[in-house]
Amino acid sequence: MHWLLYLLPLLVMLSGYLISTADGRAVSVFDWFELPALLTGLEQQEEVMGRLHKLLAWGLIGTAAVHTSGALKHHFFDHDTTLTHILGSTKEQP
Repeated sequence: MHWLLYLLPLLVMLSGYLISTADGRAVSVFDWFELPALLTGLEQQEEVMGRLHKLLAWGLIGTAAVHTSGALKHHFFDHDTTLTHILGSTKEQP
């Protein structure tokens, strides 16, 4: 689960980059610098990456929801200190 929470945002960003650069133009990052279009000219790149981007984004939302549900389960049903550790509390609970 944790690996997915690290991997999915990177894949969402990469697919978004490939959508934005499908026409060969660079992507401006906050007007600080530009990322050049490195991979262009793939057949239906914008459409395929758009579908993948949406799928990955929903996967990230689902993974975060399952992860949150697990933390709440630990707290309310298992009555352990997992959630308090996640939130940074150092106080031990009975």
